[in-house]
Amino acid sequence: MTDVLVITQGPLAGRRIDLQGELVIGRQGAALTIEDSELSRRHAAVRPAGDGYEVEDLDSLNGTYVNGRRIDSPTRLAGGDAIKLGKSVLELEAAHAPATVASATPLAPPPAVAAPAPSEPFGTYAVPVTKGRRRGIASRQLGPLLASWAVVAATAVALVIYFADH
Repeated sequence: MTDVLVITQGPLAGRRIDLQGELVIGRQGAALTIEDSELSRRHAAVRPAGDGYEVEDLDSLNGTYVNGRRIDSPTRLAGGDAIKLGKSVLELEAAHAPATVASATPLAPPPAVAAPAPSEPFGTYAVPVTKGRRRGIASRQLGPLLASWAVVAATAVALVIYFADH
């Protein structure tokens, strides 16, 4: 019997995926494609690691969460662990228990703590610092932005030449 990822929430809820090697999950061009605007094209990878599995975020914009905690490095999975990617939640069903006790202990979600009321007025909060390079919509719009400015500059030069002759 093989280990299985069960999609418990999201567009593909109820689907079961047998894990037989590395599984890349994303919005496009991935082994498991999920139509979700919150996923990156190649969002995360689940791969064999020793006698179990690990999940790695592939520099996604919105991050990958294991048991409610955002991960920034490959993270070991145990049976029952929940992986959140965008709107989808996947749960690992292990066919066998891992050999080590440490890897079998699932991470507990952080305790719920009421956030204190902000002391600053609305709109003055600092932007959170992120690691690595973000590859969001702005980076995909650089080409069209430069093309527009080239058209504006060419039009300005043409107008200068036209009015200089007249």
